[in-house]
Amino acid sequence: MIPLALASAYASASHAIPADFALHDDAGVLLRTPSRRWARRNLVLYHGLAYGAGAWMGNPDIDLHCANSPYLARVIRSMLAFPNWSERRCLDPRVFSAVTDIALPLPCLLDDRAEQDPVFAAGSDLPPAVARLLDSGAVLGHAVQPRKQDLLATASILYWLNQAAREHGSGPVKLAISSASLEGAQRQQLDATLAPAGYRCDDLFVPVPPLRQEALFRLMRRSRFCLAYNRFPEPFGFYVLESVFHGCPVYTNGIGNNRFLLPPKHGIVVDETLAMTGAMVDAQVYRHVAARIYEDLGDPVGTRGDCARGAEFMRPRWSRAAFGRSLESALALADSASDKAHPFEELVVSLSPLVRHFDPSTGRCLNDYADTVLKADEVAAIAQTLGQRCADLDPGEMHGLEERHGFFRRGLLTLVPPDQAAAQTAASASG
Repeated sequence: MIPLALASAYASASHAIPADFALHDDAGVLLRTPSRRWARRNLVLYHGLAYGAGAWMGNPDIDLHCANSPYLARVIRSMLAFPNWSERRCLDPRVFSAVTDIALPLPCLLDDRAEQDPVFAAGSDLPPAVARLLDSGAVLGHAVQPRKQDLLATASILYWLNQAAREHGSGPVKLAISSASLEGAQRQQLDATLAPAGYRCDDLFVPVPPLRQEALFRLMRRSRFCLAYNRFPEPFGFYVLESVFHGCPVYTNGIGNNRFLLPPKHGIVVDETLAMTGAMVDAQVYRHVAARIYEDLGDPVGTRGDCARGAEFMRPRWSRAAFGRSLESALALADSASDKAHPFEELVVSLSPLVRHFDPSTGRCLNDYADTVLKADEVAAIAQTLGQRCADLDPGEMHGLEERHGFFRRGLLTLVPPDQAAAQTAASASG
């Protein structure tokens, strides 16, 4: 854990002529903080927000923050627009001209040679148990992203699916799931939860190790459905897109970018209700999700058609060519970047992009940061603040609200320019 190799690399590069551009990966900022010492222009590409936040958040030497999806770009803006009410400024005053997004190339859209790449070849083949299930004609779904699932939601949907299968005289429905998601205490806890209903994990789940790319795609092609009822807010969503591309529809709570990836009837079904909020969620609230999946299982032609439309939607948007064009645009934007700030007084209070659903009548809020149930006084305070210009808000009152309720630091509110606020209002009005 002593970084001698890094010291050696730093020493050898310390007198180099600064580059025109430095393109930093979000994890790479842990190795070298973006600075004018290294490059005339600095661009950071974000796959998520888990790494090195102290190196990029509010760093004036970063000319462009480049997200891997429009959703992640909105989330980054919401953080860089974090208000300092006493100084009447955002964390990064350049926020609304210094954040963009690019189109990533989907591996499933690359040519066959891509599968020979060592990165894609790493991993295991399908376990014999999964292969036997597929060959037997059993109904199998998949959810093999490790440790991302809401296990209670996933198990509840599977339970109701199997209840529907029993009622109709059909065989059992199982789910291929990452073995890392069912380890030790997690498996024991889930077994205890399922026991009163007469089930165990082994009745519903088939654990699988990390799969190589070809094996993963084979599983997707032969699975009947994918569950992405997750706790982890996906910044982009390779996994669900690849499932749809290979003809397997996805059912999701829409957390993160999953709710924005494809239009309706294109292979991704976003189905979430406010009743799914809270620490003690009744398994009954997922029954309608299982009913929808069971109905769709009886219409394979229809679901395959939806997925085919989804695949055609993907081809021009996440190709290698689209990636090249969007990266060139980002570099041009970074090269023309300025320190011009949007006037703080003109900014408008808006719901954070992390908010999926908010019901003022009950205070229930489904949120990519943390679901919550707001108290009546908190709902009232949000109602009085939403849509207000910063110029019309008393800084002392807003500072006090944030101290008491933390609306901004809980990912409930953010600041946006007036044109974005108007667009959001119009979108909400149209449903």
